[in-house]
Amino acid sequence: MDFNIKKPTHILSFFLILITFFIFIIYPILSFLGIISSSSIYPVENLSSGLKIIFELILLLTQLALVIILLILFPIIWYYAINRYDLKNMFLQLKLKKEGINNSILWGIITVIIAFTFIAIIGVLLQFFGFDLTDSSNIPQLELYFSIPTIFILIIIQPIGEEIFFRGFLFDKFKSLFGKTSAIIITSILFGMAHLSYGHIYPAFLTAIIGLLLVLLVVKTNNLYSAIFAHIIFNVISYSFFIIGKSLQILPLML
Repeated sequence: MDFNIKKPTHILSFFLILITFFIFIIYPILSFLGIISSSSIYPVENLSSGLKIIFELILLLTQLALVIILLILFPIIWYYAINRYDLKNMFLQLKLKKEGINNSILWGIITVIIAFTFIAIIGVLLQFFGFDLTDSSNIPQLELYFSIPTIFILIIIQPIGEEIFFRGFLFDKFKSLFGKTSAIIITSILFGMAHLSYGHIYPAFLTAIIGLLLVLLVVKTNNLYSAIFAHIIFNVISYSFFIIGKSLQILPLML
């Protein structure tokens, strides 16, 4: 079923997707440009141990709720209200398929290796041309509010929502509107823009490249599980390298 502006359920579904766009894409852009001031949350390290646990738990639950509601639930509402899909057809449309899962995981591993290779090459080139990458990582900002175990929870769960929304729902809709090639480019750029909220262009640029690799992975495998797996593994390895690098007092190059 196509979008019909005369139907209230269709308008509501469109409005919900706009909310997701504003929070995860438009707001980071406006914040990066200084149009909207992003007020800093009080760092948990300045709190007592008891309050620190409570505050961190609230932040974690809030972030996970936003991911589940905005990135997963709202696209499901669109599919149900506008496309009239049942849950089985939603999974098929999002390419969440068990068939070929082993091959998808293999390609996911290959994509992670390619991603780190790209990041290393770009980092070396930027440093060679004199760019300062001291503030290039977005991980230190996360550490202001979350402990190591909490960050691991976030970087494992959040990719599921991001993949469903960007490489699943958005790619599906943009492909039907503009064709596959344009959908690949648009979703990759939007994924990069979604990471501008950290205040640096470098992580957003790298994220757009990773987004391109992930959407090409989905096109290759025709399975969204491959991108979910690759995204999670990439995050876990990146953060693990960051922890090791910090203990060795070296600057790791990663998102």
